[in-house]
Amino acid sequence: MTKLSTIDGGFLLTESQHSPKHVGGLMIFELPRGKGPAWLRSLLDGMRRQPAGFPFNQRLKNKVGLQYEMETDTDLDIDYHVRHTVLPRPGNEQQFVDVLGRLHANLLDRERPLWEFHLVEGLAGRRFAFYVKIHHSLCDGITFGRWIAECTSADPKNLKVTPIWARDEAPDEVDDHDINYLQVISDGVRTLGGGVRTAIGVSGLTAKMIQRRFFGGDSHIALPLSAPRTSINVQSGSARTVSFVSCSLKDLRAIGKPQGCSINDVVMTMCDMAVSRYFEEHHDVPAGPLVAYMPVNLRTEEDSGDGNLVTLLQVKLASTHTEPLESLEEVRDSIVSAREVFSGGGKSVVQYYSLMVALLSQFEETLKLDKILPPVNNLVISNVPGPREMLYLNGAPCIGMYPISTLPPITALNVTACSYNGMLYFGLTAARTVVPDLAVLTSYIIEAMQQLADAAGVPINEA
Repeated sequence: MTKLSTIDGGFLLTESQHSPKHVGGLMIFELPRGKGPAWLRSLLDGMRRQPAGFPFNQRLKNKVGLQYEMETDTDLDIDYHVRHTVLPRPGNEQQFVDVLGRLHANLLDRERPLWEFHLVEGLAGRRFAFYVKIHHSLCDGITFGRWIAECTSADPKNLKVTPIWARDEAPDEVDDHDINYLQVISDGVRTLGGGVRTAIGVSGLTAKMIQRRFFGGDSHIALPLSAPRTSINVQSGSARTVSFVSCSLKDLRAIGKPQGCSINDVVMTMCDMAVSRYFEEHHDVPAGPLVAYMPVNLRTEEDSGDGNLVTLLQVKLASTHTEPLESLEEVRDSIVSAREVFSGGGKSVVQYYSLMVALLSQFEETLKLDKILPPVNNLVISNVPGPREMLYLNGAPCIGMYPISTLPPITALNVTACSYNGMLYFGLTAARTVVPDLAVLTSYIIEAMQQLADAAGVPINEA
C-alpha cells in the first residue's frame, strides 16, 4: 500500500466532472520504411503483453481525511487501459484533434488504475500517434516527460523498447497487518509540527507578497482574486477541444537573448499577445492585465521519485500590446517579481500556498461565486523541458511531442509547451463550449512570435 502526499492528493480532491485532473502526452511517429498497418498492430499486441508496473498498477483504495491511499491492482485488465483507434479516411488533422478532444474529456475510472493508452492509426502521411492519459496525482510534467523518454530510444536500431506502463520502480509497501502504533504517534507528531511550520511559512509568504505590492510599489505582483473577468473564466462544462502548433527553439532564443529575456519569457509573451488579440476579435477586452498560472519545477538533483514537485506562480502579464518588445519586458519583469516573492519560502511552503490558491478557485466553482468574485487566474501557461534528441520507437521516428493538459476550475484555457529535438511543441486545451474556435487562437501564437521577431529585427523560419 502507498500513500499519496497532500499535494498529490489535492488533484483528486479538487477534481470534478467539469474539471478533470488528468494530463496527456501525444507523440506523433512515422512508420518505418517498408512497414504498414500489420507491423503497427503487431507492435501493439507485443506491448499489451508487457505487465504494468508502479504506478501504472496502482488503484485508489480509500481516503483517510485528506490523504488518499493506493494499492496494487492484482486483476488489472490491460485491454481496458490499452486501446486502439483507427481514423476513417482521409485521416486529416481535424478528425485527429476531434478524436483527441473526446478522449481527453472523459474522467478516468477511479475503480481502476488512473491511466489510459491509445494508439491512433490512420493519420495521413504514414503517421500514427500514441496518446497517454494519466492522473495528475501520479506525476507532474517533468516526471511524465521522463517516462515518455524512457519508453523510446535515441537509437533507431533498438527494437526492445518497453511501453510506458511497463515500469519496475516501486516504493516500499506498508504492511497493514503489522501496525507500529508508536510509529504512528511519532509520525503524527512530526506531521503536526511540520504543518505548523508550513502554516507559519504560508502566512509569511502572503505577508511578503502584500508588503511588496502595496508598500514596495511593485505593480507586477499578482495577488489572489486580482485577475480581470473574461469570457474564458466561467464554469466550462466537460467537453474539450485541443489544438497544436510548433516553432523553433533557435528562433525563440534569437528573439529573447538580445532583450535579456529567456525562452520562457518569450513564450509567455506570445501567449499573452495571442489571447489578448483573441479577446479583441471577440469584443471582450479585459479591464486590466491578464493573470496566468505558471507552473514552476521545484526539483533539484537530490530530489528523486515520482509524484508532483511543482508550484504554480501567479504572473501578471502585459498591460499593453501595442509595442511587442514593451510587452516582453513587462512580462519578464512580472516573472522576476513572482520568483523573488516565492524565493526562500521552502518547497512545502510554496506548494501549500499554491494548493490554497487552487482550492480558492474550486470554492468559486462549487459555490457558483464566479458572478460575484473575480477569478484567481485567467489561464495557464506552462513550459516543460523535454528530450533534446530525436527519439525512436522500434525504428519509428518521433516527429512531434505535444502536451495535453488539464483545466483548473473557472479556467477554460491551458497552453502548455514542451521542448523536443530543437523545437517547442504547443498543446492548447480548452473548454469546447467556451472556446469553440481554438484553432484561430492557436494561429495567433505564431503571429505573435512573428511580431516579436519583426520588432527585434530578427529573421525567423516558419516551423
